[in-house]
Amino acid sequence: MENIKLKVLILGMVHTNCYTISNTDTNQAIVIDPADNAPAIYEYLQDNNLELKAILLTHGHFDHITGALDLAGLTGVPVYAHEAEGSLLKNPDLNASGSIGHGFGLEADILLRDGEEVLLAGFNIGVIHTPGHTAGSTCYYFKDYGMLFSGDTLFYESIGRTDLPTGSFSDILTSIKNKLMLLDDDVRVYPGHGRATTIGHERTNNYYIGQER
Repeated sequence: MENIKLKVLILGMVHTNCYTISNTDTNQAIVIDPADNAPAIYEYLQDNNLELKAILLTHGHFDHITGALDLAGLTGVPVYAHEAEGSLLKNPDLNASGSIGHGFGLEADILLRDGEEVLLAGFNIGVIHTPGHTAGSTCYYFKDYGMLFSGDTLFYESIGRTDLPTGSFSDILTSIKNKLMLLDDDVRVYPGHGRATTIGHERTNNYYIGQER
């Protein structure tokens, strides 16, 4: 299965990883976490003759969603997020946009549930609800390709912070141990910030995975 191409744009004040996943057979694409620079993302799509089919949000913090509405407006595609993230997405005090002096909110067009599988751009994408960083944090699993987009839940040898609204340290440990650690060792993990990793590497090297709740 070689019909998948991944492009990472590192955008915004906290260097958020914005991912464009494209199907080389159809030139259709998905964007995960459009950060804060819709024009840059749109330019990449245009330069590569890609038809955007969806915007997926791993969670609702400002550094992952600021470009979502503009990109949706430019392309006419829906925004997807987990159903438990609705209030955080809409509230500047919860999504932390208020703290940077540019408060805003949005509503997702399509709300997802844990365990769903959605077909977008020719890819079957599993929805894994991983509360902890936020109540509606979600990972997107491309099982056919061994790829997991983990947002701010799982990082290279670390985990997401849990001290912001709706965060929970015990929940993020439960999510990682009981959901993500069920995946195969060779699954490649693409986080919301920083370098990629694998489930196997984190199983062996991530301090938090060995911690008791």
